[in-house]
Amino acid sequence: MLKMLRLIGLFVLVPAAAAVRAGVDFAPIFNDGAVLQCGMEVNVWGDADPGAGVEVRLDDEVVASGTADADGHWRVTIPQQAPGGGHRLIARTGNGSAEVRDVWFGEVWLATGQSNMVVPLSGSHGGKEWLQKTLPDIRFVKVPNRVGLPVQEDFTPEDLAWETFRPGVNHQIAAVAFYFAEKLRTSTDRRIGIIQSSWGGTPAESWTPLDTLDRHPELEHYADMVRDSMISGRTPEEFREDQDEFERRFAEFRTWVREGRKGSGPGNPGPWPKDNPWSPKCPTVLYENMIVPLVPYTARGVIWYQGESNAGDPQEYRVLFPAMIRSWRRAWDRPDWPFFFVQLAAFGHPTLDWPGLRAAQTYTRDTLDHTGMALAIDCGEEKDIHPKAKRPVGERLALLALDQVYGRDVVSRGPSPEHVNADGAAVRVEFEYVAQGLESSDGAARIPGFEMAGPDGVFHAARARIVDEDTVELRCDAVAEPDAVRYAWHNWVEPPVTLQNSAGLPAEPFRADDL
Repeated sequence: MLKMLRLIGLFVLVPAAAAVRAGVDFAPIFNDGAVLQCGMEVNVWGDADPGAGVEVRLDDEVVASGTADADGHWRVTIPQQAPGGGHRLIARTGNGSAEVRDVWFGEVWLATGQSNMVVPLSGSHGGKEWLQKTLPDIRFVKVPNRVGLPVQEDFTPEDLAWETFRPGVNHQIAAVAFYFAEKLRTSTDRRIGIIQSSWGGTPAESWTPLDTLDRHPELEHYADMVRDSMISGRTPEEFREDQDEFERRFAEFRTWVREGRKGSGPGNPGPWPKDNPWSPKCPTVLYENMIVPLVPYTARGVIWYQGESNAGDPQEYRVLFPAMIRSWRRAWDRPDWPFFFVQLAAFGHPTLDWPGLRAAQTYTRDTLDHTGMALAIDCGEEKDIHPKAKRPVGERLALLALDQVYGRDVVSRGPSPEHVNADGAAVRVEFEYVAQGLESSDGAARIPGFEMAGPDGVFHAARARIVDEDTVELRCDAVAEPDAVRYAWHNWVEPPVTLQNSAGLPAEPFRADDL
């Protein structure tokens, strides 16, 4: 059996790694302990002898049937099921059968992104306490990191094994994904399935299909980069050797810097290569290797924590991030697929434009339907790009899901500016999403983080206080004629932000010009 990878004009055939078992098999993501989405029609697929009729049963009931195509691929849709489990999922043909045991119907979410969707529970405040617990109602898949174009091998059921949250495997799930799942579990009383496909230090273009990059003039340079690599005549072995050598040099340099050694040492090898398909930063490589094998597994929605690796070009991210989301929705044929993401936390990076990237994330939320943004501006650490306050982030993602997907009466957003008006030397900012009213997390009357600028464009710290349940008033002795206002508009915000609504959700960073 052959697997075909289409790379915009390049068609490459790669032998499939997995053989058909006993005449029929499920795709690797369907294995013992799997969680399937309840309350929705569920896609199920696999391989069989070409032309074979396939009957799919849930326990003893036939729930779907289909026929394997000329390449031996079959796919059916089983009707929506109520929450619950302990089921058997069986596929049969005239030549054999395959069975998946202990199948549950619950809430399935895809968790993806870069390192802050990788950091385990041990890297979060209070996370170590969970490592000794067993929670049968949380199950997860940790998708292995894979690179290479064309895709070199298929995943196996062992690669995509469903695990129950228990000692010995708990450390594999990302802390943000776990806290999200735990909040959903206690709020819905359903089994939660997390499919985690994430890789630290990776940019959004690595998670975006090539045809999507080609559709946008601002992004087509990434597609050209991949095509040039694919037709360069270089072998996979040569690409691998180059990437291995780069990673060796990078590791030596990082160790030298971390240990504070002096004198002549290994030089910085420079930025990670993007034109090498064996680099995780190569455009489309992670989409092909770590997302395509999951399509079209039925999941309620997506949670995403990424953006640090794109902070060098926030304007491009305004195009790239929405394009990536739309491409995933097309792949799953789910134009309204819920997609909830985390806005970057405060962090003291010396050069990159984190406020601009946060603004690009806000733009995506505000212009793309069925999305939501969980704030982390109050969860950051000045010198650690991986802040340990992961529980608030995961729970804020869950609040978005409970509000927008499950219809629960919860507050899921923090204060956001609705009107900004200059009144002489003062500026009044009226917020929406204040719940029962604005407040300060530390109880102080003065609210830090606000700045004002006059016609000269120079910003100065402003005195800010809450004057109404939804309004903050600003004044600054250095600005007689306010022309612009911003809030939390720095990589690292000092002193820390305190403005929040009565539900404890922080106010969003913003900038307002031409008052």
